[in-house]
Amino acid sequence: MPDYTEQTTQDILEKIKLLSPGTKLRRALDDIIHAQLGALIVFINEDDMKNSNVFQSGFRLDCPFTPEKLYELSKMDGAIVMDENATKILAANVHLVPDPSIPTSETGTRHRTAERVAKQLGKMVVAISKRRNVVTLYYRDRKHVFEDINFVLTKVGQTINALERFRESFDRDLERLDEIEIEGRVPLEFVCELLIRGVEINTISANIQTSIIELGNEGKLAQLRLREVLSDLDEIIKLLVMDYSKKEVTEEEAAKITEAITKSEHKIMNVSKALGYDVPNIQQLSEVRVSPRGYRILRNEVHIPMNISQNVIKSFHSIDKLVKTNASVLQKVDGIGSKRAKAIVKRLREIKKRRV
Repeated sequence: MPDYTEQTTQDILEKIKLLSPGTKLRRALDDIIHAQLGALIVFINEDDMKNSNVFQSGFRLDCPFTPEKLYELSKMDGAIVMDENATKILAANVHLVPDPSIPTSETGTRHRTAERVAKQLGKMVVAISKRRNVVTLYYRDRKHVFEDINFVLTKVGQTINALERFRESFDRDLERLDEIEIEGRVPLEFVCELLIRGVEINTISANIQTSIIELGNEGKLAQLRLREVLSDLDEIIKLLVMDYSKKEVTEEEAAKITEAITKSEHKIMNVSKALGYDVPNIQQLSEVRVSPRGYRILRNEVHIPMNISQNVIKSFHSIDKLVKTNASVLQKVDGIGSKRAKAIVKRLREIKKRRV
């Protein structure tokens, strides 16, 4: 049996899309469930089917797929075999004989067979439980059980409501950060808390992405709402890391630090360590003040490209030094003309006034 330990989440999401509401395949599955029929459907290309001893007996069809045909064939014993794109029905009433030594956690005959075939062939297999009216997708060594659509809609809606509140709080703290950054002495603890909140929004969003895909057409509104929640969040997190990492880092290095924060326990001490600060305890961390380089303000408040931001930061090193300069000095930086220099100085002064 092939080793699929490196199988990515994206693969299983693509398979879930094939079975989501709004597709012809899902319509057929819903008809099978409503009729209280069971089914076992294998998705495989024709050549792989011919070369495998898993498929025995049955009869060949090679006909275009329609929901009506699949529904009628499900009334027969045995498995139905379709091509991997779900456009053609290859065979029906097929007896499946997978390797019995392949481990399975299932108990029912249909689901045990489905899991073993998916693992042995590395293909998608769908099992519909006649007794429980549940659709289960097996793909390679992965398994996904489709939940009741109303339950999924409720769960996704509640999660996005919470995420929207988290994002509003995150944005308010960013405004607060704008103001204290101008002074050049930002509490490291505040930065760490901001990064944790941003990473947690991303993590929770990733956790419900499968549910949104499972909703298919029913999940379009949820997808739009989630897109608003995540708008520019990745860039903000990256710029925060570039601003507050103890040593100067590139965008690629900032991405690695963000990944490390995401994978670790979301605690302030872990974040400060990932940023390069060796602080022994949280009491001392609360006393540490750091000076931002200015990447986030230059990108999000003044809207200048990253390469020009890098030129500015190489010249001034921190935002507090940048605030104290004037347009005539600033325009000497490569990529900063008179107009852009005045815009930067004006915007920084506006932010500073908010602090007064």
